[in-house]
Amino acid sequence: MTSSWDVGVPAAPASPSSGRFEWANVLRGVASVAVLVFHLGFIFWVAQDAAAGLARHAPAYTGDEGAPAFARVFQAVPFDLGGFGVALFFLISGFVIAISLNRYSRAGFLVGRAMRLLPTYAAGYLVTCLVIAVMSDPAGELSLRSVLVGAVPGLGLVLGVPVPGDGIVWTLIIELMFYGVCLVAYRSISRRVLSLALVAAACVAVQLVVPMPAVIVGSSKGGIAYLLLLACPFLPVMLVGVALSGIRSGHLSLRTGLVAAAGLVAVHATLLATSPVMPPSVEYQVSFGVAILVFGAFWWFGRRVHAHRVTTFLADLSYPLYVVHPVLGYATLAVLTARHVPALVSLAVALLVVLVASWVLHHVVEVPTHRWGRRWARRLSARDASPAVVSAAAPGAIEDPEPTPVSS
Repeated sequence: MTSSWDVGVPAAPASPSSGRFEWANVLRGVASVAVLVFHLGFIFWVAQDAAAGLARHAPAYTGDEGAPAFARVFQAVPFDLGGFGVALFFLISGFVIAISLNRYSRAGFLVGRAMRLLPTYAAGYLVTCLVIAVMSDPAGELSLRSVLVGAVPGLGLVLGVPVPGDGIVWTLIIELMFYGVCLVAYRSISRRVLSLALVAAACVAVQLVVPMPAVIVGSSKGGIAYLLLLACPFLPVMLVGVALSGIRSGHLSLRTGLVAAAGLVAVHATLLATSPVMPPSVEYQVSFGVAILVFGAFWWFGRRVHAHRVTTFLADLSYPLYVVHPVLGYATLAVLTARHVPALVSLAVALLVVLVASWVLHHVVEVPTHRWGRRWARRLSARDASPAVVSAAAPGAIEDPEPTPVSS
């Protein structure tokens, strides 16, 4: 008799009706709420100086001295809700991107990912720049060059060109770097533990060897070094999702995949604790650990998880919501707070504003560009007649995965 530890055991098959993993979509909705609440319901109020910089508005008060009661409640809880959302999105991304690799050729994957991520980000970034303009661009950030370069995540750092900050692009940069890893390793990344180990080892080597640059913004060399150091602690988290996806697809045995995932968690924890780019708090590190446990539980018991219209709505809007919510939400809160509008009312209005903007971007930009990119990717992948592509294109295969970037 064959033990389940010796073969790949799919933890949660795709729903035949929806063609997607309902549990992953539910988690995406949960992560969206976590990030949105963290930024607009907590950070804006307890870190006014930093939030005012993104809002391009004068601080309403110093630090957290004017924070309302609901923000104080979040402050008293020793848990980083933003970090929790970050980790969930990265894990989901690793899981579904591994499936996408098995579905498309390299060229198809590249085109599909580019069309899935870049147009929506560019549109959301233009909304951010419009908000900066409405706020009178106090730091003189806006120019045709800075806006065009900033519309591509990380391009400003690579070229040494300062661009308007939106507070969230760093995770999109990590997402793009993960795509680069996937293009190099391709399908072996979800089928061979050696590929996972080599990527993890490369992350360790980069963090050990590459020095923290003295100049980041305005220096191409410093910007590239910063990008590499930024990605090192987080790529192993995404690879945890890849390992679990490999078990689900049957390419990795349950034992092998879980051992690989445990090793990747250890690498992530070590690199995050020693990162020169963003030294985390203990709460931030704990939030990542909790997110990994939650993701693992959903992966294992996914058959029992059913989508709800609220989580589905938030999951569908998660990407444009992520792109526009910091600057647009902070600016809305800053303007209302300056006019002495009650905090809860200001928060409700800001949430409504970012949800409406996200809904518009989703339907006007995200849905059509996703559809075009998927068709293009399928045409390119049709040249690859391998059994993997043919099998992955069969009915019941997971839908093209959503991009899952977040910020804390």
